[in-house]
Amino acid sequence: KKMILSNEDNIKTLELDVRQMNSTIRKLDETALLQRKEYDQIIYERDILGTQLIRRNDELALLYEKVKILQGILRRGELQYNSRLEDIRLLKLKIRDLQR
Repeated sequence: KKMILSNEDNIKTLELDVRQMNSTIRKLDETALLQRKEYDQIIYERDILGTQLIRRNDELALLYEKVKILQGILRRGELQYNSRLEDIRLLKLKIRDLQR
């Protein structure tokens, strides 16, 4: 009879252990699910940031190209301006010569 009671106590203890382990498993499953959702959200945000970075790099490349074009235009304008200043200087010299 003692053996039966002892076995019943062991069974109750094991059943309690099983319930506790099942509870722990459920909590771990919930934690894993939350971590998976956080991971998925982080991956989603990473992908969005990656796409934005690509767009910004494309925009930056276009801006650099525009700057390069505008610098070329500015250089040509400066050359033409300097050429006109030289023309004006020469014309002023001719006017002085003609006035003499």
